[in-house]
Amino acid sequence: EAMHAASVVALTMYDMLKPLDKGISIEQIKLIEKRGGKSDQKTDFSELSAAVIVCSDSIAKGVGEDKSGKVIIGKLERFGIQVLDYKVIPDDSDQIQSAANDALALGIDILIYTGGTGLSPRDLTPESLEPLLDRRIPGIEEAIRSYGQQRVPTAMLSRSVAGTMGKMLVLALPGSAAGAGESMDAVFPAVLHAFKVLSGERH
Repeated sequence: EAMHAASVVALTMYDMLKPLDKGISIEQIKLIEKRGGKSDQKTDFSELSAAVIVCSDSIAKGVGEDKSGKVIIGKLERFGIQVLDYKVIPDDSDQIQSAANDALALGIDILIYTGGTGLSPRDLTPESLEPLLDRRIPGIEEAIRSYGQQRVPTAMLSRSVAGTMGKMLVLALPGSAAGAGESMDAVFPAVLHAFKVLSGERH
């Protein structure tokens, strides 16, 4: 970006000055220092831990294979985040809440659910988690749906949830592998800035 800006300035000056001096030339443009942008973003979050919970009646019964949970784990590991717990549970409110309380007791930083965020009668994840959350984070939820909507029109039907329990970040993502992966792409790594704020640092 800096090189591009310097080039534009130099070419504009050349264009304005060439009527005065035909011998004018652009001699040298080089980058002295650059800060910010993607190259300056932190990519190693190995100090953070995560748990991934798959909510699915069929997978819990051994019918079908979990793909969405594994997609989420893969994306977390790319940022160096340690996945300390991974389990498959049925669409059962008690078990959903129990998994959240267990993760909080273990000191987990990021708890991610996948599945149970749709509109079927057995989709219970949002209703199960909402009473446990100290704060909702609507911006994360909106970002997930907006990102998905640009790719799949039915993404607007997802009821993804984001919030905090104490200092633990809780996300409930769609159950499809594509939906889970796109939801992760929508908010990571920017969402990890939440931990600086939760620790008391200024924005």
